[in-house]
Amino acid sequence: MSACSHRQHQVWTATMITPVYASESDTERKILFSLRPGDTCSPLRDVVMKAYLHTEIECKSGRGWVVDKQNFNIASTK
Repeated sequence: MSACSHRQHQVWTATMITPVYASESDTERKILFSLRPGDTCSPLRDVVMKAYLHTEIECKSGRGWVVDKQNFNIASTK
């Protein structure tokens, strides 16, 4: 099961070290990079897989997927 949504006009700021994965299905298997507290990203879309919300993000460090939305302060850019 999957569902997508698009978010614009938000900035996510990491509050703790957070792994970023290669794909929504690779969680905990293939870490591309880790965000450090203070790193900022923009959410691109959400996908629900196996009852977990995965969010694709784009950051200065790269693009990938996160599961731990609670690891971010989320602010509107509007």
